[in-house]
Amino acid sequence: MITNNSLHEQYNNFRENIKYYRKKLNLTQEDLAEKTDLSISYIKQIESNKEFKNVSLTVILKLSKALDVSVDKLFIIRVKKY
Repeated sequence: MITNNSLHEQYNNFRENIKYYRKKLNLTQEDLAEKTDLSISYIKQIESNKEFKNVSLTVILKLSKALDVSVDKLFIIRVKKY
């Protein structure tokens, strides 16, 4: 059974990975918005830790393509190196 906590954990993985891969490509949020044909405010909401945003499959695919990573990489837990 999928719980609300696991959904939030998956969303947090997704959110952190979007930000990670965007920065890895030296893209601003504005750059990513242009590449995906999404608004800057939508990109900010996705990356924000403040709110849980429902994201469609179309948006996930656009982000995956713009960031040049497979969809599964947007959801994996990466080991943080400090």
